[in-house]
Amino acid sequence: MSRRAFFFLAAVLLGVDQLTKYWVVHRLGIYEPVTVIPGFFYLDRTENTGAAFSLLQHATLFLALIASVAVAGIIYYATKAKWPVNLFIGIGLALPLGGALGNFVDRVRLGYVVDFVELHFGSYIFPIFNVADSAICCGVALLVYSAMKTSAPVATKSEEENVS
Repeated sequence: MSRRAFFFLAAVLLGVDQLTKYWVVHRLGIYEPVTVIPGFFYLDRTENTGAAFSLLQHATLFLALIASVAVAGIIYYATKAKWPVNLFIGIGLALPLGGALGNFVDRVRLGYVVDFVELHFGSYIFPIFNVADSAICCGVALLVYSAMKTSAPVATKSEEENVS
């Protein structure tokens, strides 16, 4: 992945995140769920002053600081890395960058993060989230996958013969 594609992907994600939140804020009442798929998928606008899974409620300033450190770290890496980078690593870093920026914009502009995706699995209700949260989780999963894939030991021919 090229540096240009990396920053473009992060910017697109930031835009999609902010557009979906704008739509939700202007179309949905707060805490008034709308059924998309009965028993499974709902749109339910909430104002989250905490982190993922509603941890650290009312810690907006602290969480904005954490997000800015994460964003600065990813941008620093992106400016120092030798490009092009592995596609999984590029996407794995662009997604959290765009997601962290999306939630950071909410925290600075609104004092909270707009969450709206609510999923039900039987009687279990997954904590409400947004596009930025999804991007952060998917990006981290790609980075973990990439790290496991590159650090997995490769058997040599003699080791394979000893197993047989």
